[in-house]
Amino acid sequence: MEFVSFEEAWRLLKPIGVEVASRTEQELRLSISEGEHSGCMDIAASDHAHAAKLPADMPRLTRAVLATSIEAIIHKLHLTQANVIPVGHWRELFEAVAEPMAANEKWRAIDSAATVELNTRDPLVFLPADFHILRDLTLAVLTAGSAPRHGITICSGGSPMVIEVMPAGEVTIYYGKSELGRVVSDVLAHVQTGIGTSKPPHSAAPHR
Repeated sequence: MEFVSFEEAWRLLKPIGVEVASRTEQELRLSISEGEHSGCMDIAASDHAHAAKLPADMPRLTRAVLATSIEAIIHKLHLTQANVIPVGHWRELFEAVAEPMAANEKWRAIDSAATVELNTRDPLVFLPADFHILRDLTLAVLTAGSAPRHGITICSGGSPMVIEVMPAGEVTIYYGKSELGRVVSDVLAHVQTGIGTSKPPHSAAPHR
């Protein structure tokens, strides 16, 4: 795992359709540019505070299964790396996940070494050998995060897909190619079969 500058990562992400959906000093939200084959899928935690108001066909998974599903999607895409970009800033994210990530030596090393990155959104790059740490980080965001600024965005220069994970228990997966949507659907179908539900993934327009 290592940090790269936002500008360096953006040179790879922008050409494949990653775009800024909204940006303030407090939050950066990314998505995929709209196209003929683009779309998005929404998934909610089964204990989401507003579960009763969510669309009936939206998949509901436990927070642990959500984190595992995201790792499975990344592996299924055969990505050689994944960039994690905080919605807020790294200082806020490190503080939010400190307790659940305390036992992870590699994460503690990154946390301790981060200095100039703390007030930035410079991506942290995960290689395949560390995707399990990304899974643990995702779960930490979903269980220890308490505000939108504690969310994360996962993306890669190798695939036009953006995965946004928000502490409230909301995961939105934007994709720029229909085959990527099928990969997500396949993973979710497998997961849902395993937990005894057959609801199809909820699709939505690719922009907020």
